[in-house]
Amino acid sequence: MNSSHSFAKGSLHELVRHVFSSYFESLRGITYQELARRIGRINKHGVGHGHGMGKVLGEMGHLLEQLEGEWGEPIPHIQSLVINKQGPLTGLPDEGIREFWPKYPDLSKQEKLNKVHTEYNRILEFGSRWNKVLSDLGLEIIKSANQDDLYSKRAFGRTGESPEHLALKNYVCSHSELVGAGNNDKGYIEYSFPSLDTVDVLFKSPNRWIAVEVKSCISDNYRGDFERGIYQCVKYRALLEAMYKDEHYSVPENVQVVLLLETSLPDKYKSTASDLGVDVIEGISVPKVPQ
Repeated sequence: MNSSHSFAKGSLHELVRHVFSSYFESLRGITYQELARRIGRINKHGVGHGHGMGKVLGEMGHLLEQLEGEWGEPIPHIQSLVINKQGPLTGLPDEGIREFWPKYPDLSKQEKLNKVHTEYNRILEFGSRWNKVLSDLGLEIIKSANQDDLYSKRAFGRTGESPEHLALKNYVCSHSELVGAGNNDKGYIEYSFPSLDTVDVLFKSPNRWIAVEVKSCISDNYRGDFERGIYQCVKYRALLEAMYKDEHYSVPENVQVVLLLETSLPDKYKSTASDLGVDVIEGISVPKVPQ
C-alpha cells in the first residue's frame, strides 16, 4: 500500500474516531495540521505536516465514492470536518473540497458555513454506520465507552435519497430553463439555508433566486409527499425573504419557489399550491441513456 493510500485510510479512521467522540456534544472541525499529526504525518519537529493533506483527503473521498457505488446510497462527506486554522477560510474546509462540492468556491463565507454545518448534521446522523464503512474498507472498527448509547441513538439505516431523486435533482440543476432560470444563472444542489434546511436545487442570478423542490416518480402520494413538498416551498420562500434582510447574504428582492414533479400533482393539492403561491411544474422526466 502506498503512503498516500495509507494516509487516506488513516485519515478516515481518525475522522470517524473524532465523530464518535463528539456524539454527546457539538461536532467540531479538526485542523489539517492536527489530523496530519494524528496519522503520523509529521515534520522533523514533531508537528503535523498539513501541507499536502488536501491530496490525502481527496483520495479518501474517492474511497468513499467507490463504496457509495457498491452500497447504492450516499455517504456523508466526512472530509468536510477538516478545516483551516487561519486565513480567509478559518474554520472552513479549504477550497480543494470543490472536487466533491463543485460550487463551494462560489459561496460566500456565511453560505460555506451553512453548508458545512448541514453536512456535520448528516455526519452525525450516519451514526454507527461509520463502523460499517471502516469494516468494508478493511479498517478496524472503533469501540467507544458510549457504544450502547451510540448504537441505540444513532444507528440509522438508509440515508433516504433514492437514485431517482438524485438523478432528477442533477438533471434540473443542469437544465435551468426547466424552471425559467437563465442560461447564466448558477445552479446549486442541496443549498443550505441558515436554518440548516436544504433545498434540492437553487438557481442564483443578480436579480432573482429560484428555489426548486423536486419529487421523483417514486414519491409516495399516500404519505403526503406532494403536500409536504408544497409546504417545503413555502418554508424556503420565507427563508429567502428573511435572508434578503440579512447583510451576510446577497439575496435579491425577487425570489421564487417551484415544486417540480416527475409525475403530476393530484387535483386535491392544486388549489393549495395556487393559494400558497407555489409554482408547480409537472411531467419532467430524466431522459433515458441509450444502452
